[in-house]
Amino acid sequence: MKDERALQYYERLLSLGSEREHYLPLYEVADILCTTTRHARTVIQSLHKRGWLAWNPKVGRNQRSSLTLHFDSKSLRQKMGRELIEQGQYESAFSLLHGDQEQFSQLLQQTSGTMVREGQLHIQLTYQRVFQPILPHTPLRNSERFLVRQVYSCLTACDHEGKVSPQLAHHWRANDEHTEWCFYLRPRLEFHSGTPLTPETVANLFNKLRLLPEYQQELAHLEAVHFGHQTVTFLLSQPDVSFDALLSDIRYSIQPPEQVNGLVSKVVDGSGVFRVIEHSSDRLRLEANDRYFGLAALTDTVTIWQLDETATERIELDYSQVTASDGVIKARNRSIESHTQTRIENGCLYALLNASSSSDAMNAAQCAYLFSVLSPNLILDDPELNPLSRASIPAHNVLPSWTKIRRRVAQKVALPNKLSIAVYDHLVILDCARAIKAQLESLGVTCEIHTYSLEALHQMASQGRLKEEMIIASFIVDDNLPVSVFRWLCSDVVLRHGLEPSSQQWLDAQLLNVRQQHEARHYLPELESIATTLLMENQLLPLFHHRQTLRWGRVLQGVTITDWSWPDFSSVWMDEEPRQQ
Repeated sequence: MKDERALQYYERLLSLGSEREHYLPLYEVADILCTTTRHARTVIQSLHKRGWLAWNPKVGRNQRSSLTLHFDSKSLRQKMGRELIEQGQYESAFSLLHGDQEQFSQLLQQTSGTMVREGQLHIQLTYQRVFQPILPHTPLRNSERFLVRQVYSCLTACDHEGKVSPQLAHHWRANDEHTEWCFYLRPRLEFHSGTPLTPETVANLFNKLRLLPEYQQELAHLEAVHFGHQTVTFLLSQPDVSFDALLSDIRYSIQPPEQVNGLVSKVVDGSGVFRVIEHSSDRLRLEANDRYFGLAALTDTVTIWQLDETATERIELDYSQVTASDGVIKARNRSIESHTQTRIENGCLYALLNASSSSDAMNAAQCAYLFSVLSPNLILDDPELNPLSRASIPAHNVLPSWTKIRRRVAQKVALPNKLSIAVYDHLVILDCARAIKAQLESLGVTCEIHTYSLEALHQMASQGRLKEEMIIASFIVDDNLPVSVFRWLCSDVVLRHGLEPSSQQWLDAQLLNVRQQHEARHYLPELESIATTLLMENQLLPLFHHRQTLRWGRVLQGVTITDWSWPDFSSVWMDEEPRQQ
């Protein structure tokens, strides 16, 4: 008997009431089920085997037997819905719950974790917002940046130490002046769609990227891109000792050139270890890419449900279950021997006084006083902060590993009567802005908070239309740490929009020296000196380093928290059940 039909019969019996014992003859049960006595016996036995009810028949005609229904309708449908979700039958589960989005969301959160079905490993997660299109050349939040790394590849890769390694390019060389870089592509490369990934494709992509506003600063020295049979050559007007490391950044992920012009749907065409097979307002689904040039992913599929009701950004892989070949589900306890990794992010949340504000800019004394009294510690003491914000730690420099800059309270001076703050719609940033507003108002400064989308904030900054006196933004570091810091200082439109023209000119000169004189593995000491100077001159104020958390169950292997707080899906695998002797 199919589950749907069995459920119909069970819900007819619920007219008796659940969770208490009933005594009645079989013919009365048959009447309730609207069927024959013989068939009623078959139905009751089937429901009993499912564990939905207890049936203790008495021998003899018209004897009253004992019947106990274990579930009401809602709890049974939730139980069945959970089982369907564990089997990957999401649409059937949603239909079973009569389209109740709240119940469906709760079950998705309860079953988040890993599953093995027919020998394949599936990861299911829930997340608290809808992902924007996964396009490397657009402004991206932290989680989308992580997904870019899953969906795309670059010509090269770069690690935290600045060591550059091959990806789509298996070899490269530069001339002695580091003004000509030639990259050799691997043979037979393809995008997820099956379209060939050729040197001409790469050249056309870079010719499009160099025209975009946010690329013009860091690619100002790129004069031309040529392609050969299996090579792509970049001609530079100035030396760039670590141009190969720059191309490891997520913004240089290799995608079809026409994708730069826009998408018809949110499903992108990439070149990485996972391909996007669905991207809707409800979920994002990734599948291992069979055409990937490197090692195959250990995870077969990833489904990320995007739910507004998810209360935390913490990523959990804490529920695990295995479906055996006979269809029997072996559930594992999600609370026993779970593991947790936490890390303090590189990068930070920071405040920036906008030199392009609509009102008269504050003088140096006002900037120094304001930044000295805007205390991250006081912000963390705000009782209205959400748990995510309270888990952060005060930032004393751009990176937590850099020299701590401790500000002394500057001489008190009169501040403007009114200040406005520009932010983008991120939970922690909004929290921080509200706490700063409270601090400013305690100093007699009326404060307004203007909230934008991340895309709008970047667009207004790039067009010089961001006029608020203060900006609160986040500096996100990727896995190519030295290049991430360099790129942020070089071409982040929000940061550069807030700096005075003289500061921008000084910054450009310093970064030019870095790229002409140093390899990526020597970037960080030079960049620390540059960033620390901006801090000391009150050009920007680091506020917090976010605490990232990843939790997973004991049966998972290969789980490591990444720079974006997500697990590396391609490396996750599940240990087998110990065999019974």
